[in-house]
Amino acid sequence: MLSGMKRSLLGVCAALLASSAAFAQEVCPKWEPGARYPWQSNEIMKGDLFGWVIMDVDRYGAPASCRIGKNNFLDVETGIFLCKNYSERWRGPKAAESDPDRRIFTRFSLIHGYDHLLADRKARKQWFKDHPEARKECYPEPTRPDRLG
Repeated sequence: MLSGMKRSLLGVCAALLASSAAFAQEVCPKWEPGARYPWQSNEIMKGDLFGWVIMDVDRYGAPASCRIGKNNFLDVETGIFLCKNYSERWRGPKAAESDPDRRIFTRFSLIHGYDHLLADRKARKQWFKDHPEARKECYPEPTRPDRLG
């Protein structure tokens, strides 16, 4: 029979061992908001909306201004929503000492239509079959680029 103190010590050791196994799992890859997952296609399909988001970024990586380049949006509001979301939620890398105070970053934003949605769902299932080591919690369901988070 074990004394109370030995039982407590044994319990603490068991808890530490269990938690160290959890920490041994690989860390999820870090994704830039709006970035596409490995199984997603940048191919423009029927019903897709796309546009280039052009941002002037300050030394800390925060967008100072935003504009929309070439696009096929049906209305001006889509570009406004994209710029608003990138301005509020996206951050670029901090500037190096040799970088200028303002830098220009461009991002291609693809808002998929129904055909693209179906193709991505099929490709997601296949990707997880081909990569059994990947954990689904590391790859949450993607959001549209005009709703970055």
